[in-house]
Amino acid sequence: MIQIPKIKKKIFFISDVHLPLRPSGTNRPATLEDKIIDWLHHIKPQTQALFLLGDIFDFWFEYKYLVPKGAIRFQATLYAFYSAGIPVYFFLGNHDGWSIDYLTQECGVQLFRKPASITLANKRFLVGHGDTINPTTRYKLFHKLYHSGWLQFFMRMLPADWLYGTIDWYFTKKKGRLPYCKDKYDPPSAFAEKDPIFQYCKDQIEPFDHHEFYIFGHTHCPYIKALNDSSSYCNLGDWVSHDTYACFDGVALSLHKF
Repeated sequence: MIQIPKIKKKIFFISDVHLPLRPSGTNRPATLEDKIIDWLHHIKPQTQALFLLGDIFDFWFEYKYLVPKGAIRFQATLYAFYSAGIPVYFFLGNHDGWSIDYLTQECGVQLFRKPASITLANKRFLVGHGDTINPTTRYKLFHKLYHSGWLQFFMRMLPADWLYGTIDWYFTKKKGRLPYCKDKYDPPSAFAEKDPIFQYCKDQIEPFDHHEFYIFGHTHCPYIKALNDSSSYCNLGDWVSHDTYACFDGVALSLHKF
């Protein structure tokens, strides 16, 4: 379990960046990557630890000798954090769940495949991406299939250009990444009412296993809302529409826009 007894600087949390693939022969700008790198440079001097809570990449699938093209400067920046002694914890989301060990070997990133309780400054946090918290029956079946060894074996038999190209075409055509907050200007109370992760934490986890803070992503809806008098829930939003992140200074958790 992750434990940081003393907070000397700040702990940062981010999710749902959705860095896209950058295929050869296209003029696709690296605007989003530039933005997230600027943010990382901005927070680095004041960072004690960095938590990436899933869907950092729009798609990630590792072959034995290949990884998706793009975001190499972002990866180098993560390695710079590691080299500076700043731990980076990556809780995989549904878009980057096929990670194996490349990011650990090359960037020093510690990977986690499910939500976990962590302790920061003697306060308990439950953190993760959130897609496996209170999912629909349809999503449970999809998740089981998606993470099956035989499917991944089959996918590795496919040519990388075909697989990456098909996935890239699908995500560039896909419309609407805000399933629970169609209007990004909705008040936080409206977000919480639609957020199945918030409801599950409030009704099924907190009454039996107390945490001071719950931090998740996945729904792309940035807000902080109290679960009760001693617990708060935070959704990190995204960098598709909101450019939001959370910061813990050892006492309070706050949500910010870059």
